[in-house]
Amino acid sequence: MKIRLLLIGLLVVGIILYPVFYNLIVIRSRIYYIIDYDVQGSNREEIISKVETLNYTAYLNNYFEVDDEYKSYIDTDFVVYLKSRIENDTNFQWEMLYEHYLRYFFIAENHSKLYLTYNNNTIFSVKDQNNHSLLLVENYDWDAVAWYLNFTQLSYVYSDNTTILLSNAIFIEIHLDYGYYCGNLCGLWYSIDQYIMLSTNLEALMIFIPHTRYVIS
Repeated sequence: MKIRLLLIGLLVVGIILYPVFYNLIVIRSRIYYIIDYDVQGSNREEIISKVETLNYTAYLNNYFEVDDEYKSYIDTDFVVYLKSRIENDTNFQWEMLYEHYLRYFFIAENHSKLYLTYNNNTIFSVKDQNNHSLLLVENYDWDAVAWYLNFTQLSYVYSDNTTILLSNAIFIEIHLDYGYYCGNLCGLWYSIDQYIMLSTNLEALMIFIPHTRYVIS
């Protein structure tokens, strides 16, 4: 009888403690952020600072807002904001499939030669000296693309398009994914890809931001 009561007691304690351990071990592993910088050159910090503190609203054509909380471009304020949401997510979670994450990758590479194909209204492609596409614009709705070309450094193009050679330029790719799943009727997924070309003196030559992928339920 005592053994039976002990087993029942252990079972009850196990049922009570299971959500606690599940939260500590499983749920906590699904609440995380990854912020990774892969930047070549001795001016690494200058490149990162220039790109992340750029006044995008002053540069971008066809700039658009997603809503009051989430931006259609990536800067340091936005990354810090999303990171703080992850860090402050410390409450006990009852949802078994709960997930909350931020993945941010900043990649910058120096190129001795870059080939930019564009006209006054469209960016078509960016290719390296081996003809490898770093940015290939296909099937984009240009009403949903934020972009910029620096026509103080680039020539106006009145024909369909032209390709120019840019020497010693820096090409930056930024990828951000943010996810928050809190139940069958509660979730948010947010993703941005951002492409920037800088000159050797870190002047913005091109910015291209495709339509932000944003799903809320």
